[in-house]
Amino acid sequence: MNHFANRRVLVTGSGRGIGKAIAYRFAREGAKIQLVARSQGELDATRAELLALTPEVRATALDLQLPGSARQIVGEVADVWGGLDILVTNAGAAAQGGFLELEDDAWQTGFGLKMFANLRVIKAAWPLLKASQGNLVMIGGGTGKTPDRQLSLVSAINGGQAALAKSIAEQGILDGIRVNLVQPGMVNTSRRRQLFEKWAAQAGTGIEHYMTQITRESRITRLGEPSDIAEAVAFLCSDASRWIHGAILDVDGGQAKGL
Repeated sequence: MNHFANRRVLVTGSGRGIGKAIAYRFAREGAKIQLVARSQGELDATRAELLALTPEVRATALDLQLPGSARQIVGEVADVWGGLDILVTNAGAAAQGGFLELEDDAWQTGFGLKMFANLRVIKAAWPLLKASQGNLVMIGGGTGKTPDRQLSLVSAINGGQAALAKSIAEQGILDGIRVNLVQPGMVNTSRRRQLFEKWAAQAGTGIEHYMTQITRESRITRLGEPSDIAEAVAFLCSDASRWIHGAILDVDGGQAKGL
């Protein structure tokens, strides 16, 4: 299937992990991909993989926290492709820890990237998405719904992302842009594994045993993979989800127990 052939797709935070998997998913169906992240080495490696799937993959190393970066990346897309069909905002890796552990600068940096930098990209890309009647999918996190004592900053940002997505979706109704938010649960990324290694050491157990234990204690089907999130994003950008708007989709193996 080539539902996304020649669709113009920008994914922030796409050098590795969930962002890379999302870009890969669209590339499988022939989309034009614009990657953006801070690490040029990761971007180059991801671009090389994606070029085996689709002929047009651009990779730009940028720190989206810097003023003007959002306008720069969106301007590049507009200059090269003349527009944009799909934007996925995935950039952001906030410091892990409880609120007593984290210094003020961690909060400023965390909100600065995952909230404010992605918001600037959305604002810069909005006219292009309005022109194409395109799709915006924001990536938040399950702690927005069920905050974690050991992830205070992450929880606060994800909660804000959920509220922001609902607000942006209201504007999307006026401008013909479909807007949805995906809240991943425990996904087996490199950052997640580092967190598990830290907690396993604190518990005095091995990482594999800890991962099995936390899966059982969380009462989930299994740990997620980045591809699980990518499939959900692709669905939300497809015609099959044409009447889904302003939704907050938990992709977490059953971790969120509330209504």
